[in-house]
Parts: sequence; structure tokens; C-alpha cells
Amino acid sequence: MTKQVRWKCANCDHGLLAPTKPRKNDVRRYCLPCSAKTGKLVERVSPTLEKQRTVKSEQRKVKVKQLNDKKKVVRDKKSVVLKRNAAIQKEGERVWKLMYAWHKGKPMPKINIVNARNQLGAGHATYWRNEIQVNVNLKQTERSSQWTWHVLAHELAHCACPPVRTNGKRDVHHKEFYKALKHACEKRWNVSVSFAEVRGEQYGYAVDHIINAQVLDKVKFRVASIR
Repeated sequence: MTKQVRWKCANCDHGLLAPTKPRKNDVRRYCLPCSAKTGKLVERVSPTLEKQRTVKSEQRKVKVKQLNDKKKVVRDKKSVVLKRNAAIQKEGERVWKLMYAWHKGKPMPKINIVNARNQLGAGHATYWRNEIQVNVNLKQTERSSQWTWHVLAHELAHCACPPVRTNGKRDVHHKEFYKALKHACEKRWNVSVSFAEVRGEQYGYAVDHIINAQVLDKVKFRVASIR
């Protein structure tokens, strides 16, 4: 049996039962007495169906707003990613110029930026392809941005000063490497850096910590956060 609802005339409030979707030529669709008085067809409406339409309309508005909000978040995130990538690229070019004495005009390395979580101080250099990777935390603080700068400069120094053979061994973090990094830090942030106490085989990541103790607080480079 076809589901029926009450249809009422807006003028006289007279009502009757009819299908939820009556045909256009169904007389129950119209209030004939009011139509005769006005000379125009007066349609009945279903309060139940009108209420359902209102609820569905409000639900659609909520869904559209939620969808638009999600799209805005995506657009905002893309915008921030583009801005921070551009900032890192620009800073990389500045640092690369400061290392000219070591790379002798070698083309600027390609910088691959990975936006991730819990990636403080992470990166690596593929010096034979003249490219580096810098991992950048989505959420940034002043300190994490300073670390990002250090990673950027550190990996660029690898391309400016590739590994050498020291006592028959492959030496990645050699003295010239740290001299290039030291020079970039000093010139970029107007600081004095010394690791004179380091000798021979002591060169390695320990020198990074010595440099950072003297430089990081002076670094003004900032990276925007991604929500």
C-alpha cells in the first residue's frame, strides 16, 4: 500500500490523506474550494514532508560546511608547505654561496624537503648526485627551526666537501667539511665559532654539538608550522 501523509491547504487549513508524491493531475493535490474562490489552483502542502525537507536541508548545509572546512585546511596546509619549502630553498642558496671556497662554483644541490613528525635534526646528503634531503617537523618551535637550519647547512657542507680518504679510510666528517660548516655559520649569523680542541680522529658528530653550542641560539631562521 502506498504510504500516505496529510496534506493541508494553507488558506483554509482543510486537510486530507494523499500519497507522499501525488500525481500532478491528482485532485487531492489541490484545495478545490479555495481554487474556485481565487480563480487559481491552490496547492496543498504536507507539514510532515516540509519538516523533513527542512531537516534534510539543514543537514546538507552542515555537510557542505564540513566539506568546505576540510578543503580550506588542505588549501592552507599546501600554502604553508609551499611557503616553508621556498624559505628553506632560499636559505639553502644563501648558505651555498657562503661555501663557495669549498665547492668552487659547483651547481646548487637539489634540496628534497620531507615534512614529517618527530624528525628533529634528520637529513642526509647524496653528494654524488649533488642533492640533499632535509626532514622538517610539521609543528615548529624556535628551537626546531634552528635545528632545521643546522641540518640544511650540514648536508650542504657534504656536497661542498665530499668524503676523503684519511689513513686509508673513507672520512665523511673530515676537517675541511667542518671548516666549511664553521665558515657558513660565522658569516651567516655573525658569530665566532671554535673547535680548536678537536684533533685528528675526534672529528665527527661531536663537532656538530660543539658548533651548535656556539651558534644555535643566534640562528634567526624560522620555519612555519603545519597544522
